[in-house]
Amino acid sequence: MISGTKKLFCALLSSIFCISLLSCESERTVPFDPDELTRQIQQITEEYEIMGLAVALLAGGEAVYEGYFGQAVYETGRELGPESAFRIASITKTVSTISLMQLWEKGVVDIDADVSDYLGWELRNPAHPDDKITLRMLMSHTSGIRDGEGYPLFAREMIENQLHIRELFEPGGAYFGADMFAGHAPGDYFSYSNSTWSLVATVVERISGERFDHYAAREIFEPLGIRASFNPADFGAEEYAALYRKPVGEWVAQVDLYTETAPKDRAWEGYEIGTNGLLYGPQGSLRITAPGLKRLALTLIHGGELDGVRIFDETTLAEMTRLHWEYDGTNGDTWENFFLGYGLGIHLLTGQEGKDVIFPGRKMFGHAGIAYGLLSNMYVDPTTGAGVIYIMSGSAGSFEYAEDSSFYKMEVSVFDLLYPALLTLEGN
Repeated sequence: MISGTKKLFCALLSSIFCISLLSCESERTVPFDPDELTRQIQQITEEYEIMGLAVALLAGGEAVYEGYFGQAVYETGRELGPESAFRIASITKTVSTISLMQLWEKGVVDIDADVSDYLGWELRNPAHPDDKITLRMLMSHTSGIRDGEGYPLFAREMIENQLHIRELFEPGGAYFGADMFAGHAPGDYFSYSNSTWSLVATVVERISGERFDHYAAREIFEPLGIRASFNPADFGAEEYAALYRKPVGEWVAQVDLYTETAPKDRAWEGYEIGTNGLLYGPQGSLRITAPGLKRLALTLIHGGELDGVRIFDETTLAEMTRLHWEYDGTNGDTWENFFLGYGLGIHLLTGQEGKDVIFPGRKMFGHAGIAYGLLSNMYVDPTTGAGVIYIMSGSAGSFEYAEDSSFYKMEVSVFDLLYPALLTLEGN
């Protein structure tokens, strides 16, 4: 028999234990408060003097939060919203990869063949003339091709001079330079490149027989109901979110400032399909809305299918997200420990503490972008259905890395708000 003192002690212990359980249960069931999250993100936009910011959170394979802050166009005061189209920078590479991998899935292109066979002219690193360059290498940034000095000049002059892409990559071409290729043999070294994606898009055109922007619209954007285009003329002036920098105290638009007249189609009259894949910016010039990017992220989470529409199969996604390159300490340029793993047009986060982490404990994949004042992120974790969209169109604050991350402080500040919200929604 238990004594009275022991009974009292047990009752007290039981009471304390119950209170503890109730407290833990209360912490677990605190409801997600989107208004409070909006207020906190608004504070971050003010802290970093952000021109425009779009944020979305995915949980359980669904979109659970979407917020818009600041202005799309400073000169007119037009507010940022779900209709705002951004030049999304390097997230574009993921879409360009999907375009090519759809053709791989159909068996009409071999990503391990000599890409010269598809281009119709020989692509070689002059330092390694006997080594073929493949589409797999191009899409994993291991081809040995770099963005030499001729690349930006070619991009500026290609429309006016109606240039063929071989003028950039072939020795003797008007824009070719020795700095277009690294000393490393093809396949040996990760060196992030934009110019290589012009070759990917050129192959898409040559295999499909369509202009690159038309192919992507027909095979990706229209089926998924995504408001996006590689052709800047497909958006009205009132839809654009301009990108900004504030170099000397005044906001200066860098690209996409169209207050009255929308841009024209980039293709010149008589453009021959398959001669210049750079024309529609497969490396970074996709224009897309935040809801459109959200639908793309959900498509990746769900293995290539969304709302009953499949644009590629799970085998294709598995090939894209397989680790094609991983940093071993000497085999690539990591951009301050940002790129530690890469697939095909997909940045693979290794989740190393203090480095490439968005949400702790989750090896996410997707892509980031930085150009003309913009910072962008689209990363997902299909295992849990979590994901994040972040599009920042300009900041007067400095672009400084966070102390414990390979991402910038202004990005991490938002990620750190989204993570507790994600855990709440997941019931953790």
